[in-house]
Amino acid sequence: MTHFGFLCPTTSGHIYSLLPLGKELQKRGHKVTCFLTLDGEEMVQAAGLDFQAIAPDKYPKGTSAKNLAEIGQLRGTAAVRRTVELVTDSTATLFETIPQEMRRLGIDALIVDQVSASGGTIAEKLAIPFISFCSALVLNRDPLIPPFMTSWDYNPSFIGVIRNKLGYKLLDSLTRPLNELINRQRQEWGLIPYQNINQRYSPIAQISQQPAEFEFPRSNLPAHFHFTGPFHDSSTRKTIPFPYEKLTGQPLIYASLGTIQTRLQSTFNAIAEACADLPVQLVLSLGNTDSNIQITTKNALVVPYAPQLELLTRASLTIT
Repeated sequence: MTHFGFLCPTTSGHIYSLLPLGKELQKRGHKVTCFLTLDGEEMVQAAGLDFQAIAPDKYPKGTSAKNLAEIGQLRGTAAVRRTVELVTDSTATLFETIPQEMRRLGIDALIVDQVSASGGTIAEKLAIPFISFCSALVLNRDPLIPPFMTSWDYNPSFIGVIRNKLGYKLLDSLTRPLNELINRQRQEWGLIPYQNINQRYSPIAQISQQPAEFEFPRSNLPAHFHFTGPFHDSSTRKTIPFPYEKLTGQPLIYASLGTIQTRLQSTFNAIAEACADLPVQLVLSLGNTDSNIQITTKNALVVPYAPQLELLTRASLTIT
């Protein structure tokens, strides 16, 4: 039996991507402990996996919702800068607290969300193997691929490559506090500093739940990178109340912006207005429980959260 530790951001999209993998490992006789802030405890317990709180005094319940509400009102570089500030602070806390917790619990290997930039360094400090998991877009850098935070088209020409490199320079500038923190910590622990971002990812296996067909053509992914397709298991998710009796039987359009961009009134309005004159029913999930967003179109059913997997089986179209 191997005791796996899971490390990912405490947001539902990242957690629900990893939980089915945890359940499969559990079925095969392994032990799985998820390291999250207290806001992730219910999701992990609903999946039947072990939970270990990260710095519960510093991150009490409600911290994630508060941070997401703040970021959800920002756009562009302001949103990126604030996200980097929060991630840098949480990364410093992970470095301070997690290695000793993992030693105490006897963690043998880590599965690390690509967004959790501290994971590889913590694994090296503990001298245990780790696997990188892409629950969102693939973050591996490639000069032919536009940076993840842009909406640029794929353009393999000389001009396109120069544009992409400038985009990565901007991203490096925005994330400098995080990158410097990680390399300072690596030096303190006697580890070789990273020379590029791709060195953060596992030399053993890198897994993306994104289908390969959804990715731009890539030239430099390592041989141990695998596109597996999505990991979904409704049994790993806590039950979400939903007024099924209000479904009309018309073609269903399901819309959700996830758990970060949840305060954009203009975007939700655009979705609702686009559907208003169609012979359909729109289910619009706001992604939070305290939204003051108002949608008045008659064919829209607006809910704080929705049972996404169940609705996707019924939907004719999804907007996300």
